[in-house]
Amino acid sequence: MNNFIFRSVLLAITVLLLSCQEDDNLSQTDYSIESDAYFQISSKYPNGWIKEAKRVDNLENPYEQFEYYENGYLKAAKIYSSFPQQHLYMEVSRSEDNKPLWSKYYTPEGDLWFETTYKDGLASEKKVYTGKGISVYQYEDGDLTSIAFTRADANATSSTVYDKTEGTRTVTIKKDGATLLEEVYPYTENIGASILTNNQVPLANPFTNPEGNYSKLIESFAQDAIWQINADPIEGVPAYRNFYEFYAPNTTFATKFAVNSELYQSIIEQYPVTEDQVLTLSYQHIEGRNSFLPPYQERLSLTEEMEQDPSLFELKYGNEYVEKVFYGKILYMVGALRNMPTDYNAASEIKNAARKQMNFILYGTNELTAQEQEVLDKVWFEVKFFSTLKAHRNGVVLTNNDDYNAVTQEFQDSESSIIQLEYAAFEQLITGS
Repeated sequence: MNNFIFRSVLLAITVLLLSCQEDDNLSQTDYSIESDAYFQISSKYPNGWIKEAKRVDNLENPYEQFEYYENGYLKAAKIYSSFPQQHLYMEVSRSEDNKPLWSKYYTPEGDLWFETTYKDGLASEKKVYTGKGISVYQYEDGDLTSIAFTRADANATSSTVYDKTEGTRTVTIKKDGATLLEEVYPYTENIGASILTNNQVPLANPFTNPEGNYSKLIESFAQDAIWQINADPIEGVPAYRNFYEFYAPNTTFATKFAVNSELYQSIIEQYPVTEDQVLTLSYQHIEGRNSFLPPYQERLSLTEEMEQDPSLFELKYGNEYVEKVFYGKILYMVGALRNMPTDYNAASEIKNAARKQMNFILYGTNELTAQEQEVLDKVWFEVKFFSTLKAHRNGVVLTNNDDYNAVTQEFQDSESSIIQLEYAAFEQLITGS
């Protein structure tokens, strides 16, 4: 055998041995999902993926209970808070094709706070329960059509009916069967529009021809894809209604934001639990702001009316009004992992592949190798794009750079919309600046 043939045979044997060694290393990696003291798996599917599991604290109190479908999508989840006391505060139910079915949120006292039912993945009805009364929001194809509020003593109601075609909303307020007020306003709330913050009920506008002072801001805030403990978008997706009353979210999801922000609610209900970390990316563009300061005489008149009959004033105008309106756009991306292996090295290997896949989607370079894709396929990994556009509200699944370019082009081509309403308290009409 000449040297050339010998070297060729030797090279082939070496490559074969290295290939076998790589296969052995791959097979030796432990990708199993096992229970421990704080993560308890109740049942699994035949492929080893989680069916039911929960996380508990050192006192065996649950703080997450969840169930997956066999395809990895979330079926149901219950989330508990330890502040100010351990209690169930959120539960969700979703379909096998990842559409929301219903969600419920609870107070620390265990009372139902608000609940949402969905149809074809879009909100159908939302009810908010508080000591003030009950608010019922009705939707059609995901668009708000009416809000009806019944006071706790049942002797007063307020309703807002939205007409998207006409571009109007009609507010009607009744007490003891008599109509106290009926007014037609622009479809979209703007400066001067009032609200009862307790039940988040939009009410009548008490100001005469409110005029705002519009200023261009042209501010953008971008965050590259980073690993986070959970998919809570509180920084990237600010509250749609920013009330005057102080509110500091604790370590749980900012459920107060979920009442009025459909984008925020959509994200946290798809990713209420995370087994490891998630990749998140956000972009917020503020184009401008419209600010409003009522004339002094009007503020004085409303203060006198409020002092004469606080209950009637609240029935008509609530307790706060829109002082500032911010216009712009928001996008948020989540790269989520499920059915993560218990072994640290295996989990790290998968997270590296997930990071590489996210970068490939964003930039179109450095695609996963076949071996890396095989590793990533051992878990559930999905990248979703959300934005303030209705078409992106429930997220769009992205698998490559073409997908990403398509949705970002839609986002860039869209017009700016209202991204936040900032409120002032009626109590500050005279004392405030």
